[in-house]
Amino acid sequence: MILLPRGNPVKEQIDPGKVNLPDAFGKLRSGSFSGYLRFETGGGTGVLIFERGRLISALFEAEKERLVAIAAIGRVFEQSLAGGARLDIYRLSPELALSIHALLHGEVLYRGQELKLIDIKALLGKLRDERMSGCLRIYTDERIALIFYRDGSPLGFFHDGSTEIETTANTSMSVAQLPGAKIDVLITKQAEELELTDLLQSADIAPLWQKAVDGIARKWRVQQEEAARLQEKREQERRQKVAGLLRAAAERHLGKIGGSLAEKEFEKVVPAAAVTEPALAAFYDALARAAKLVAGPTAVNAMLEEMKRGVRGLP
Repeated sequence: MILLPRGNPVKEQIDPGKVNLPDAFGKLRSGSFSGYLRFETGGGTGVLIFERGRLISALFEAEKERLVAIAAIGRVFEQSLAGGARLDIYRLSPELALSIHALLHGEVLYRGQELKLIDIKALLGKLRDERMSGCLRIYTDERIALIFYRDGSPLGFFHDGSTEIETTANTSMSVAQLPGAKIDVLITKQAEELELTDLLQSADIAPLWQKAVDGIARKWRVQQEEAARLQEKREQERRQKVAGLLRAAAERHLGKIGGSLAEKEFEKVVPAAAVTEPALAAFYDALARAAKLVAGPTAVNAMLEEMKRGVRGLP
């Protein structure tokens, strides 16, 4: 899971499957947007980071998968169009956006350590002595705070609702006091050392989007065709069951000749497709007329009543 504070919300709870994402990216670019887009999907989580309108980072993580850059954008498109996804957009300062970019592509030193079991003083001493640059991520199920370090010294804090790297620790450090708080330690490069590529310029996003659209359309057609095949198979199986039930009832009341009459009228009156109530009604009328030639009204009526009960009892 990609753990980040929420920043300053621009829009939340959007269905990205109803959004033309390349157009949306274009608007963020023209508006010099800095911040990140978070996609929660059925197949994983995607984060796209913008800095002054440049799409500088794309990451998609699933249980057994981690994609970056163009591959991540493609998967975000696919998962968004597949349905059931959620998009949240958060504004950040350009400096904080760069720091988040460095964080997401940094090296994990420790992950998921229970804070109460960590010697924080020793950990901070290690960061200082080794002049590490990176981030402490402190979190619970509900809240997340980041503490950025540069060359072993604390640089600032980022927590829910922030847009800047803040210098006061009160809100961020309060997360550490919560029951079950955990900590990750991540080592990153300096922002100026990172290779920053505008993915909107280096990749042709429109064909990537169209590929995802076409892929979803193909998948939908395959699903529809498979559903139609299954429905046809179920209807054929039910038709066979109904035909067998009707023939057996006719034989019990009118003997073999009754079974032959039922089979003949069923094939003639009931279409080869689904067995419908109007088709069955026409069958009962036709069989009643034909059966009058070989049996009396009492036997014919008893046969028809048994047939109707039997059909109603079928799933």
